[in-house]
Formats: sequence, structure tokens, C-alpha cells
Amino acid sequence: MDDFADLVNSESTGLIAAATAIVGDRQRAEEIVQVAFERCFRRWGQVSQLDKPGAWARRVAINEAISVARRSSSEHRAVQRFGAMAASSAEAFADPLAALDDEGVWAAVRSLPRDQAAAIALRYGADLGVEDIADTLRLTVPAVKSLLHRGRTALRSSPAIQAYAETKADPS
Repeated sequence: MDDFADLVNSESTGLIAAATAIVGDRQRAEEIVQVAFERCFRRWGQVSQLDKPGAWARRVAINEAISVARRSSSEHRAVQRFGAMAASSAEAFADPLAALDDEGVWAAVRSLPRDQAAAIALRYGADLGVEDIADTLRLTVPAVKSLLHRGRTALRSSPAIQAYAETKADPS
């Protein structure tokens, strides 16, 4: 079980960062990572035999984060529709993520197609290299490079990212 503990120690921080980037909530991301490690532990006999058990755990965590984000997005839209019927004021739905800060950046990442968002989250949230991202997402290195390129290109045109960049460039 020392190998499992080593896996948890080496992967936890990056997985939490990547899951947070996808779901937008650190506590929920910690729960997702805990579930991923629980699944890994239950299957440790098989997972420990894989070439890269860390990639297996990352894939489980990222899949779960994407599912949670998808459900959360659907729930959010439903709540907004219900609230629109109940409230006449548009101010009731002000976006708390509208502030130009890091949360705004990650909100823009979450608005990308999920494969691009996952690649960006793993690269910049979990600080993984392209090869590790490819292992995690079960893609080729060129496919990951393409996802990262398309994701960064889309983010450059995002108003939230442009405003964030302007704020960081001119702190006055």
C-alpha cells in the first residue's frame, strides 16, 4: 500500500487544481479527487499493474469533474429559468464571477469545449506536461498540442481574459 500512498501524495495537488479549474469550486474538486482515489484504491490490484497508475487516477478525476461541471451547468440553467419566472429584476442574476480576477479566468476556461477545458486545466491547473496530459486524456501528443492551441486561441478572444490581461498589465 506504500505505492498507493505515494500515488496519492504525488497526484493530489495537481488533481485538485485541475478539478477546481473545471468545476470552479475547490471543496467540490477535493471531493472529486477523493472519489477518484477511492475508486483507484478499490481497484488497486489492477491499477497498480498499469504502466502509469497516475494517468488512470487523473482520467477518473477529470471524467468526474467534467460530469459534475456538466450537471452543475444544467442545474444552474434550470435555476436561472425558474428564477426568471419568479423574479422581475435582472439584477437578481448578477454573475459573481464577473470580477476580473483569477476566478474570471477559470470561468472562461470552463466555457471552452470540455476537451479543451480539460487540457487547459491539466496544463495550467495541474502543471502537467503535454505527454502526461496525453496519457490522462488518452490522446496523442499532437492532439493535446492542438487542444491546447485551440483553447488558448479561444481564450485570447474571451472578453474576461482580455479584461484580466489589461488589469494585470496596468495595476493602477
